[in-house]
Amino acid sequence: MPRPAHAPVRPPEDDLLRWAALGCLLAPAVLLWRGVPFLTAAGVACGLAAVAAASRMLIRRSRRLAALPRPRSLDAGPRVSTPAPAPGAPPPARARAPRDAVDSPAG
Repeated sequence: MPRPAHAPVRPPEDDLLRWAALGCLLAPAVLLWRGVPFLTAAGVACGLAAVAAASRMLIRRSRRLAALPRPRSLDAGPRVSTPAPAPGAPPPARARAPRDAVDSPAG
């Protein structure tokens, strides 16, 4: 169903946080229904609420940081200079050396 033109647009993370709140309520209820002790279900509820709160904080923080203007110095990227190898030094090691059939245990 299309949204009316005058309706305010909600941020997408609000739906995610609503599902997290539902999980915080539903999981302990299911655990109690299945016969788990009350303190265990309460601990699960507290743990899920802590995770949901931390997620909410991180989402809001990332939104706030994304809205800030970036400094021009960060747009160019880091400048990394590698030192020149010393004369007579061995070449740098390769990330993956080829294997000979003679060196293999099966070979």
